Amino acid sequence: MSQLTWRELSAGGAGAVRVLALEGPGVRPAVERLTGGRLPPAGSFGLVTLRGAEGAWLDEAVVFVRTPEEVELQVHGSPAVVACLLDALGQPPLRRMGGSLEARAEERLARAPSEAAARVLLDQVEGALRRAFEDLLARSEPERVAGARALAARGRLAQALFVPRRVVLAGPVNAGKSTLFNLLVGRERVVVDAEAGTTRDAVAESVQLGAYAVELLDTAGRRALGASCGAEGEVERAGQRLAAGLVRTADLVLELVPPGAAVPAPRPDCVVLASRTDEGPPPPGLPGLSVHADPRAARATVERVFHAGLGLAEQPWQSGEAVPFEPDSCAELARASGAELVSAVRGWLAAR
Repeated sequence: MSQLTWRELSAGGAGAVRVLALEGPGVRPAVERLTGGRLPPAGSFGLVTLRGAEGAWLDEAVVFVRTPEEVELQVHGSPAVVACLLDALGQPPLRRMGGSLEARAEERLARAPSEAAARVLLDQVEGALRRAFEDLLARSEPERVAGARALAARGRLAQALFVPRRVVLAGPVNAGKSTLFNLLVGRERVVVDAEAGTTRDAVAESVQLGAYAVELLDTAGRRALGASCGAEGEVERAGQRLAAGLVRTADLVLELVPPGAAVPAPRPDCVVLASRTDEGPPPPGLPGLSVHADPRAARATVERVFHAGLGLAEQPWQSGEAVPFEPDSCAELARASGAELVSAVRGWLAAR
């Protein structure tokens, strides 16, 4: 089997969800071995059960087949789960991408998802981060630690430029999710119809919200389905299960509430928006939007709540600024001190 490469799209370390991108000519058959041959077609999401050697259960995951040679797995955040998964895929072992600071930045530059991300990475290709690390080594211990923490904070903020955040449109049927999705995509990407349940699958597109590239998902609307709903109802029910899984792994959920619908209780990583406000006033305290009556204002509202919901700066970079672009180095800069910090910085500078 051809060797695969992997990189982490989430922040690294323990967390609720880890997102791993697997790349290489043999990626699809490698992942299919863990799912019993079940993978959605390219450009699609699916819920899968991952099993290792002799059918041992590993995890339940959301899988996104980006292309025949690129697959993303969203798994639970336990480091042990991730280690077992990578071990199960390691025939031969997977490897992280290596090289110097500048080489690694240049490798990422080739697939930068936005202009802002490309400019930040180009600064690192030209040596901005190397100069900042060399400056850290020349400082006193207190200044070195303060500088490392400042670099870590800057790197964490910039991760949303390098790794597109996943934004899921959710809500009941006929909430206007697909209409808003088409507006943000800039074309009629999905069918919009007054009949409830038109969207039965998850549809993903890359869009730009301000300076940030975003992976936007339109999902099946929620509604009660009876036991006698037939084959069509089973397809819709599967779409609702997939939508629920994607909501759990989203960086931000935009919950649309149409006129007359109940306002859901607040929850983390979710912004509630009143939709279709041209048909009735929004509930008190909710941002409102109407794609049909004022599409420009609707887009502006989404961009505003996106920035606020994820704590993102509207202008996230300054020309020539040193930015740690890898989650692992950000974590080390935020944690280490003394000889450990000096050793880490020297290691990054010496990498070739």
